[in-house]
Amino acid sequence: MNDSAIFHRSLQKTYPTAVGGKGVFLTTADGKRILDGTSGAAVSCLGHGNEEVIEAIVSQTRQLAWAHTAFFTSDPAEELARLLVDSSEGAFSKAVFLCSGSEAVESAIKMARQYHVYKGDAQRVNFIGRVHSYHGNTLGALSAGYHPGRRATVQPILSPAFHHVGRCLYDVDGAGLSEEAYEDGLIAEFEDKMRELGPDTVAAVIVEPVVGSTLGSAPATKTYLPRLKALCRQHGALLICDEVMCGLGRTGSYHAWQGLGGEPPDLQTVAKGLGGGYLPLSAVLMGPEVCSVFDEFSRGPERFVNGHTAMSHPTSCAGALAVQRIIHREGLVAQVQQRGQLLAQKLGEAVAGGGEVGGGECRVRGRGLFQTVDFGEAAEPMAEEVAGEAFARGLAAYPVGARDALLFAPPFVISDEEIGMLADVVRESVAAVRERRAKKAAGQQRTPYVIANAAARDPSLEDDWKHPASQP
Repeated sequence: MNDSAIFHRSLQKTYPTAVGGKGVFLTTADGKRILDGTSGAAVSCLGHGNEEVIEAIVSQTRQLAWAHTAFFTSDPAEELARLLVDSSEGAFSKAVFLCSGSEAVESAIKMARQYHVYKGDAQRVNFIGRVHSYHGNTLGALSAGYHPGRRATVQPILSPAFHHVGRCLYDVDGAGLSEEAYEDGLIAEFEDKMRELGPDTVAAVIVEPVVGSTLGSAPATKTYLPRLKALCRQHGALLICDEVMCGLGRTGSYHAWQGLGGEPPDLQTVAKGLGGGYLPLSAVLMGPEVCSVFDEFSRGPERFVNGHTAMSHPTSCAGALAVQRIIHREGLVAQVQQRGQLLAQKLGEAVAGGGEVGGGECRVRGRGLFQTVDFGEAAEPMAEEVAGEAFARGLAAYPVGARDALLFAPPFVISDEEIGMLADVVRESVAAVRERRAKKAAGQQRTPYVIANAAARDPSLEDDWKHPASQP
């Protein structure tokens, strides 16, 4: 155990100290520059050190740092909510602001439950999620998601109201099936689960339109989301889209569902790209139908209680308002589309070839600046070792939870040249790992390898591919 007074994610690891950041680069105390190829965890959408955002935060702090929402509202919160609602083309009517993605998911779950209580359907207590989705790290959010490594220790105290069906990962699971046939099977799983539970007991379905940290930028198939919403409508359930990681421009549309069938959910969570990492902030966006029911019944005896101390924090909202205004003003969502295509192309070139020495058939998938290199089914997983090599060469990459894969989610402001730099480091890192594997296969002594201390790996996670027994 190191001598830090912080209870770090891993007590067996020494963390480098980040002391600065500008654009797509972070700087450590020893002067090393790290290309932030993951925006942390798809957070730093505008990169680091944006002066306009910093000034908005400083100015708001001088004027009013915080006021409790039991007594006051604030201009930054009102203006940010208005921007999000007005830019949704009628999909959403109101927003509520919290601190973390987990808090937003918890609030959306409670809203869905309260919605049905207001409508006289108090028997609707069940929620359906998917295996290998991640919705947050609080108990309710862990119950909604299914990341076995994160759930393992607390499994006995998770809520039995949450149920799970299969993941949507067509490029891996859909071999021999057309996309339509694969999708048919997934929707049928939801139908079967609803029948099993009783359709009138289901409060909501919760999905990530593009699954992030567990599977690695895995998008829903073409008509998956519209069909899922239609199924929810048929049985009186709500659809919750968790866009904490994939939302607000990351996938090349402002909301990820807009690029995947265009059918809005009843409730949506957003967080990481909302404040861009400058201050913590998350939100639940509420559709018109949900808002109308709350407007009608919320003054009655079943009043909705969901207070958090730092809700609608004025300083956080001021920073996020600046972030979102820049995204809209600078046309960054369209830029994400263009640069996302280049990133996918360059990553594909970087990992091409290698055969069995590479550990499996590599594939690149994703949307926008949310791209993943999946190393396939390797006898000896590649991702953590490649991430360590990359960090040693000045690039942060994110090993995902349920695949042997690396996620890349650089800031929206990354240049074509910087994308080339990122891909070059990936190429060098993969080549170095393959060379070691080749020497090992040839019987030569392998140089001991230790994953770089600062690899963008969350060591508190356990990988599903390391623990087959953890599969449901």
